Amino acid sequence: MPAVPAFMLKKLYLKGSLKNTEEGFEFQVRNTLAPANITAMEPLMVDGTVYPLADTVVVGKEPMAATAISKEHPVTFGINSVVTMRVKGARLAAGEHTVVIGVVTKEAGELKWDVSDTVS
Repeated sequence: MPAVPAFMLKKLYLKGSLKNTEEGFEFQVRNTLAPANITAMEPLMVDGTVYPLADTVVVGKEPMAATAISKEHPVTFGINSVVTMRVKGARLAAGEHTVVIGVVTKEAGELKWDVSDTVS
């Protein structure tokens, strides 16, 4: 399986998209690399705190619980598609945060990368 360098994966993250919501926090990624089918997600981590998949919703064309993503029910991540990751139950303090994102794709296998962004 082809490896995707971390520096390329970091470009997927939409800088400035990390923000608090009424229910928690969210951020966005845009696929600028190649079409992919996400078959699993790892729990998101922010500043070393792991957020359970049960509290995460992936919003593309339709909202989908992160726990529902599987080989049988993948999330199609087309080129130039934007996906919002929403985490319920926790809000982030103002300032810079490190977000670690991990997914498994049919095409490239396991992908994991970290990004930094600021909540104002």
